[in-house]
Amino acid sequence: YQKIDPELVLPHMRSAVETQLNLIAQGKANFHAVLQHGLDIFRLKFHYFVDSISDMDQLFEVTFSPLAATGKPLSRCGKCRRFMKYVQAKPSRLHCATCDETYNLPQGGTVKLYKEIKCPLDEFELVLFSTGSKGKTYPLCPYCFNHPPFPDMKKAMGCNQCTHPTCTQSLINNGVAQCVECEDGVLVLDQTSAPKWKMACNKCNVVINVFENAHKVSVSASEDCEECGASIIDVDFNKAKSPLEGGETQHSGCIFCDPILTPLIEKNYAATRHPKFKG
Repeated sequence: YQKIDPELVLPHMRSAVETQLNLIAQGKANFHAVLQHGLDIFRLKFHYFVDSISDMDQLFEVTFSPLAATGKPLSRCGKCRRFMKYVQAKPSRLHCATCDETYNLPQGGTVKLYKEIKCPLDEFELVLFSTGSKGKTYPLCPYCFNHPPFPDMKKAMGCNQCTHPTCTQSLINNGVAQCVECEDGVLVLDQTSAPKWKMACNKCNVVINVFENAHKVSVSASEDCEECGASIIDVDFNKAKSPLEGGETQHSGCIFCDPILTPLIEKNYAATRHPKFKG
């Protein structure tokens, strides 16, 4: 502060204000004129400080590294197509040095590039957030995470809560059923969890392990269970561990109602019926 405007630190300004206040108390100065004079001075000082903020950056850089110089390249910015840097120091975030913009990320887990897949809305490369093998994993678009693209979305929502109608990563295409515990959550298939497939609630911490060692698991785009309304799941089992008779490996059904699939999910949730989520 002394380098930019010493008067912000020295007692001169406070002394001058107190002098003006004494004059008002003695009836020698007009209150409104003194008030306007003080506001004008501080407004000018604010603008001068903003214009000179680079001097503050130079002082900080003596001790701290600038944000643009920290982190490692991770994913491409959808605006300039340059790599953004992943800053792991809390709070972890992505920073684009070219655009000089910073994007918040979810905390308490790891972040890595997700197959160089781009968001269909803004061309930002998706990143994958994970809380570990026993936790939740989901992709997210750095831009959408900070700037929700749809009215029914809020900040800090990943692809598992995105209502994009055609994106292969969205809730619409991976949602299975309402959560077994919370009211607003939806169980979403984790496409990255193979071969230990799982579904996770996009609101609470519920995780359901399903179809271990299956080659492929996907959510049917057109079928729902007639009994409970959950989405039909298509499973391509490992031939050596298939529960199907006659060496068959492919089966479609509801994980809560199908007699073949139901025993393959965690026992605590196997007998629960779930109405189809509304999206």
